Amino acid sequence: MNKLDAPITSIKGVGDKTEKLLNKMGVYSVRSMLLFFPRDYKIYPPLSDLNSLESGETVAILGTIISSPSLKRYKNFNITTAHVETIDGTIEVVWYRMPYVRNLLKRGLPYVFYGRCNVHGFKLRLEQPYIFSPDEYENIRKKPEPVYRLTSGISNKNVIKIVDHALSFLDGSMENLPEYLLKKRNLLSLDEAIRKLHQPHSMDEVRDAHDRIAYNEIIKFFLEMKLEDAKAASIKNTFDLTKHEISDHVIEKLPFSLTEGQKEALYDIYGDFTSDTVTERLIQGDVGCGKTVIAFLAMVRTAENGYQSAIMAPTEVLAKQHYETFKSYIEEFDLPYKAELLTGSIKGKERKRILNELEEKEIDFLIGTHALIQEGVTYNKLALVITDEQHRFGVKQRKDFSAKGDRPFSILLTATPIPRSLALILYDGMNITKIKTIPSGRQKIKTAVIGTDLRMKAWQMIVHEVLCHHQAYIICPLIEASDNADGENVIDYEMKLKEVLPPDITTGVLHGRLKNDEKQKVLDDFASGKTSILISTTVVEVGVNVANATVMMIEDAQKFGLSALHQLRGRVGRSSFQSYCILVNTGDPKNKQAMDRLLTLKNSTDGFFIAEEDLRQRGPGDFHGIRQSGDFGFDAIDIYQDSKILFEAREDADLILEKDPDLSLPQDELLKKLAESGDEKYFTNL
Repeated sequence: MNKLDAPITSIKGVGDKTEKLLNKMGVYSVRSMLLFFPRDYKIYPPLSDLNSLESGETVAILGTIISSPSLKRYKNFNITTAHVETIDGTIEVVWYRMPYVRNLLKRGLPYVFYGRCNVHGFKLRLEQPYIFSPDEYENIRKKPEPVYRLTSGISNKNVIKIVDHALSFLDGSMENLPEYLLKKRNLLSLDEAIRKLHQPHSMDEVRDAHDRIAYNEIIKFFLEMKLEDAKAASIKNTFDLTKHEISDHVIEKLPFSLTEGQKEALYDIYGDFTSDTVTERLIQGDVGCGKTVIAFLAMVRTAENGYQSAIMAPTEVLAKQHYETFKSYIEEFDLPYKAELLTGSIKGKERKRILNELEEKEIDFLIGTHALIQEGVTYNKLALVITDEQHRFGVKQRKDFSAKGDRPFSILLTATPIPRSLALILYDGMNITKIKTIPSGRQKIKTAVIGTDLRMKAWQMIVHEVLCHHQAYIICPLIEASDNADGENVIDYEMKLKEVLPPDITTGVLHGRLKNDEKQKVLDDFASGKTSILISTTVVEVGVNVANATVMMIEDAQKFGLSALHQLRGRVGRSSFQSYCILVNTGDPKNKQAMDRLLTLKNSTDGFFIAEEDLRQRGPGDFHGIRQSGDFGFDAIDIYQDSKILFEAREDADLILEKDPDLSLPQDELLKKLAESGDEKYFTNL
């Protein structure tokens, strides 16, 4: 066995307890530890003086505790408060749910407090600061500090130590690109890239290493996609999908008129159904444009011709929402079809019943998550598969879905408009329909960009909307306070908000660490109106649909990409009520580039325009933004930040497949063919 495939316990410092925690993070071997890359890098700022502090800044100050910290209990949580004296004056510092801090601090000793300044009342205070000795702080400022995705029970420092030991296993055997490509694109070796991502001396090293990993992911994506496209291009259409009386009747009976964009999408889909070959079509529509009803109508057309259809969503919450919507449509229009829900949490007798009925063709519509493509899920006359929020799935997952049944038609839905130049690459060869029109009766969402000094006014506005019987979302980038990430977190935010909210206004907290049944309860409470304000991470970005919600407030807005912000904004404005989006810029107010990006969103609600601006404004190497993780199945890349690499890798993949269409040639033979194409200057060891 290759030593890189040895169990994680082969690494110094990893015992049984740590092994279980790393397994929860998806790390099982030395190799997977090496490929467990940082999600971000922290660069600690120089020490600040009190006179230069501004609300929203994350700063470091040097000072001493002038009195013993006080501990107060507020409702159901503790607040620890202290006063720090610096050469410029005194500032209050506060910690939530951290009573043990009192034991870490000694009066008269110097400490560096690293945290975020916020206005409380009329004064600035430092919230949730981390504590260092002056020497410790000076050392951590010398180079970027990797920030890893963690699970409860393991710290960032633990992971850094384990990775440091794992790096000693590197021996060159992981390299998977020929030397000519490394030279042609000026890429690092894989070992060097891995080492620099985990132990960078500068952000320049991080960028170079990231480029290598990004290239790997992208060229693999293109080779897989193009091979699959080549196989699918000539599949003959053997389905008879010509009957349309029932689907036409449903369209006539809809309680609303389809928009021109929806009509065009249906026209294109129905045209595909009667074409000579089986096709794959992307429906690219802006948030709120009504893609779900298009999916339903396509599935009705499939069912009335005697076939099954299935729709796959990236989360159980969204899958259940589709199921409830489709089920209500079937009942409302008295359709003779049966819909079922299949997710990972459905087990035992219920799962067995659904699978048996599916195989016996007692189920017409199957709605679910990744569970739809698992082994043992057997369809009977499957003619259509629909992948919702398709960019959340990788090439292999979409291929596995399309491989179910006898090569069904495939429709991909996305509410994430991307720039035309990138769409031509990522969706090369695919039929594409764009829906730009929004259903009538909806008002334009009013968007504002504010600093932290206006946060209290924003909360007052939310209270006003709640008293008018509406609801609100508040988005934070983090789940809880962490020693390896800056920004607002949902746990502490709820505590701060409750300090100022009237006692009868209810709040809920939603984040990715909750179990599926816990998430569902939080969402059900919000959807039913039991909860007035939902404080959440970006898990609400996809699929949550509460028409009564009229305010979307996004903290640390400057950290998100424009397209991600646009998706979040799309959670409101889903009714005839006037809706609002409040973007809280917690960064440096003098940062014109960040402010200009946010003003783009303030001044436009056109997702396609915003996507083009996102591509234009976000530069390569912008590694401190919160990206839409998992887009297109990528783990390391961002299609905006890495657009240059995207074009280069596509060019190289095309050339490789031109010379070796099924990737069957030995490497030396392929290299010779490539050299004949004009790339011979990169071949030195043939």
